[in-house]
Amino acid sequence: MTAVTSARSELRDRTGEGGEATPAERTPWLLGFLCFLIPALPTYVVLPGPLKSNGSPARMIAVLFFGLVILGFVMVRRSGHARRTSPGALILLAYFSLWLTTYGVALHGFDYTPGWTSTASSMTRTLIALTANVGVGLYVITRVRTVRQRHFVLGCLTIGLAFAALVGILQTVASVDIRYLFQPPGFVLNTDELALTERAGVARALGTSAHAIEYSVLATVLLPLAIYFARNAATRNARFLSACACVLAVVAMPTGISRTGVIALGAALLVLMLAHTVRHIVTGIVIGVLAAGAYVVTFPGIANALWVTIVNSERDPSVLGRTADYAEVSETFRAHPVFGLGLGGSPPDVYGYLDNEWLQAIVQGGVVGIVAMLLLMGGGILGIAAALRRATTRSDRDLAYTLGASFAAIMVSSFTFDVLGFQQAALLLFVMFGMLWSTFRVSSPGPDT
Repeated sequence: MTAVTSARSELRDRTGEGGEATPAERTPWLLGFLCFLIPALPTYVVLPGPLKSNGSPARMIAVLFFGLVILGFVMVRRSGHARRTSPGALILLAYFSLWLTTYGVALHGFDYTPGWTSTASSMTRTLIALTANVGVGLYVITRVRTVRQRHFVLGCLTIGLAFAALVGILQTVASVDIRYLFQPPGFVLNTDELALTERAGVARALGTSAHAIEYSVLATVLLPLAIYFARNAATRNARFLSACACVLAVVAMPTGISRTGVIALGAALLVLMLAHTVRHIVTGIVIGVLAAGAYVVTFPGIANALWVTIVNSERDPSVLGRTADYAEVSETFRAHPVFGLGLGGSPPDVYGYLDNEWLQAIVQGGVVGIVAMLLLMGGGILGIAAALRRATTRSDRDLAYTLGASFAAIMVSSFTFDVLGFQQAALLLFVMFGMLWSTFRVSSPGPDT
């Protein structure tokens, strides 16, 4: 029986999850490098010149992926061979098309009133970001087919996230900042807002992120990935290092002192609970309570700051500012109900930050924008089901729930955080989306031969 299981596992490693034969397996080095780079290098470390935020290495690589996917699609069409299509890729293309439609409508009726240059620049930046996000999701779906490839890419991502978590912990606990450790020579910083802010008298960790909220979401994503590798990594050393990454994630998440991080953690844990028995859940709750108690004893200042932030939400200026945005969003929706102001048509220096990706979708995309967001969220949920359907071992099933937990953590944060406006969180969202669908293919009719 063991021999049969091993042979089946080896067959899955040499073929795609749908059973289709693939050429000799190639390690996705560039994708692995990108997944390490996303959390390891601050997004405001960019090439000098006019590109500014679009000069981030991670974004440039992601845009390159979009071009490679399009080129690959054209070449496959010309080859005449029958294909297997991923529904996830079709969902991403539909999402891209919906937002591209709002962009086109906005360009058609562009208003050249004072301040139009700021709006035009915002639209261009947002279009490039959209291309990068969709590009990395499509590339993951088309490039990652086997168990080894998924483990390699997710392993690189886990290492990068662990580094980001360590950076944040050192910033808060030891006042040591190593966020620029991987800054390439000749690259410059694209922001002046580098200092840590305080909340309840405690410095909020940034890690390598642009904001403490984004950092806390990244730390939350690290937890399910580290747990998965702590249980399923191939070697003993890898399992030990993954367990250390779990500890880093648990310590790091509260250092951002963010309510959004707590919400994201709750969403991730709810998804992970679906993969375990009641006995395992009870054990996990006990361990969680003990860990929380140890955290309060070890880091009382951070724990108190996070608690005060949660219980005083009704009086928090950031929460009051978000609720005050509802009236402006309502007025914009009444004026532009179908297509909104267009993709990127609400630059922060004119409209401010809404701190809610769904409100941002209403303003920039109207009904079309909300449909696009629902398509992305629904596609992720269906992706979890697709990954579970393809699972043939316990490890496969664990990985499906792990990816689902990571996707849910980022997606839920979109209700309290403009997640697509922050490069690290946005790219990770689409990486997880692509990973969920990378195992699932359906036959598409090809030409007669």
